[in-house]
Amino acid sequence: MQIIVEHLTKSYEKQIILQNKSISFDKADRVALMGKSGCGKTTFLRLLLGLERPDSGQIRLEKNTVFSAVFQQARLCPTLSAMENILLVSKKSPVKIAQAEQFLRQMQLAQTEWHKPVSLLSGGQRQRVAVARALIIPFDVLVLDEALKGLDEQTKNTTAALIVEHTQGKTLLAVTHDTAEAALLQTKVYRFDSLQTDEQA
Repeated sequence: MQIIVEHLTKSYEKQIILQNKSISFDKADRVALMGKSGCGKTTFLRLLLGLERPDSGQIRLEKNTVFSAVFQQARLCPTLSAMENILLVSKKSPVKIAQAEQFLRQMQLAQTEWHKPVSLLSGGQRQRVAVARALIIPFDVLVLDEALKGLDEQTKNTTAALIVEHTQGKTLLAVTHDTAEAALLQTKVYRFDSLQTDEQA
């Protein structure tokens, strides 16, 4: 197993968000975490990424597991351009610059937008920059928290295809409320609030 979660519990101000949660993911699993709002999906991802500490329980990972992530908010440096934001996490080598440009082309971000401060871009454009930034680093596990939300249908399709292409052989964990998005990402569905797993085509 690459990721083993055992009896995970987390609360905020006495409100229990996760209680005694246990789940495991094999290497190269592709899973959409779905469930009603408030059932702890985003909290679970934050615990997995080490951004929060559980009240009890543990997460066991293979040694040197590398995560990359895209959050609901793009979390970019607003004064930097799209290219500068992507290359913040990578060496500015000709190879990486070319790869960043290829990602932006594939996600249909116009070249005229690449060197503008991202504060001047639309929400959907910023989200695509965040996806490119997450994909450009070598990773073992890609975590997506509603990463396709707010994209129009065509852009969602091209962005999902890029994610699928670059997560082959890697673990993909994606929070989404949309079964169509889960299908685009070629995941099976894990019902986070009921422990039920459904296979996606």
